[in-house]
Amino acid sequence: MYIKRDWSISFGEEEYMALMGGSFGRLLKNPGKLDTFRAALKEIEEAIEPVACWDRFPIHKFLHDKLVLANGVRIGGGPVVPVVGGAEELIVAVCSVGSAVDRLIEEAQQARQLFRALILNDMAAWAVDMVRQKLCRSFEDDAQAGGYHVSAPLSPGESVWSVQDQAVIFSLLDASQIEVSLSPSMVMSPIKSLSLILGVGSQPVGVEGASNCDFCTMKDRCAYHRLRPHTVQT
Repeated sequence: MYIKRDWSISFGEEEYMALMGGSFGRLLKNPGKLDTFRAALKEIEEAIEPVACWDRFPIHKFLHDKLVLANGVRIGGGPVVPVVGGAEELIVAVCSVGSAVDRLIEEAQQARQLFRALILNDMAAWAVDMVRQKLCRSFEDDAQAGGYHVSAPLSPGESVWSVQDQAVIFSLLDASQIEVSLSPSMVMSPIKSLSLILGVGSQPVGVEGASNCDFCTMKDRCAYHRLRPHTVQT
């Protein structure tokens, strides 16, 4: 299993304000709100501990809507087979920005500092998505350098792929090495964590050049989907 901790994650006031729309900009004309926003931004920058772990598994065969890995593990459902179809290997990964962020959000909520809690929560979600994007870009670059094809990434629960497959991913990876755990109800801790898969093959695979957003059931009402083209930086 591979682990990477030295991710460079940065936030921009203008990007976030563009993400939230004009009403948010008007809200920040209140000096108190602007001070809270900037303080929360600094808190998140200091608290995040971006990390990812991943491994690669040979694919034995495609069986209906699932993949059967060489080790006998079955994973899939929803769009998994159409997206990674034709791949010879499956990359399985878990990303997180650490537990300190969870504590910050909880403290703000308990203190009834709702605006601060909102900013902290949004920034933390943005941060873990940036880790995912950078990780996927590194897979794409490595695959292309070797003449291989890589599929779009998929995460359980973000599409019609069942969140129950979180358990399969955690059976394949020892995510405890990056301090991430999975509850019986399939909730990861720290909360700002996510899991994903990608297919890699010597021939074209099912869906290439797309993001997980393209398969997300919330993409039509998600502000982060609009921001994404500006956040993929390597």
